[in-house]
Amino acid sequence: MNNGENRRPAGIGTGYLSIMMIFVVLCLTMLAALSYSSATAEKKYSEKSGEYANEYLAADISAKRVLAEIDAIAAEYDDFTDFMFIGELEEVEGTAVRQLPDGVEISWTTPINDRQSISSAVKYSGGGYTVTRWKTVSVSESESKPLNVWSGE
Repeated sequence: MNNGENRRPAGIGTGYLSIMMIFVVLCLTMLAALSYSSATAEKKYSEKSGEYANEYLAADISAKRVLAEIDAIAAEYDDFTDFMFIGELEEVEGTAVRQLPDGVEISWTTPINDRQSISSAVKYSGGGYTVTRWKTVSVSESESKPLNVWSGE
């Protein structure tokens, strides 16, 4: 009793599967490209971060050497208001000495790179010293260069 009808059961055609396969391949290709660009950016960031860490540590060691030089001078004196002590401190390269009523404050700046530096200051009074400032600061442009601000004209 087969009236000549040889029909196949209804189902998904091969055209739909091909379109789905192309869509999946495109999605995976885009994800792979995004992952690659993200990994490249992370690598560059890691390299820059490592370079900055090396620059900072080198500047920190240099600033601590200046502190050691100042401390070696201070070890020879009991009175930190003595003019001979202050005179020797002024000979240390890159330092600024400020006399206080109870001692002396010495400050200096150590460059990290062309954009930042370590600003340091110590206060000698009584029997030793106190670090009053040891921080990273931005190097500002010269004050003589005016800001490019619209004047309203």
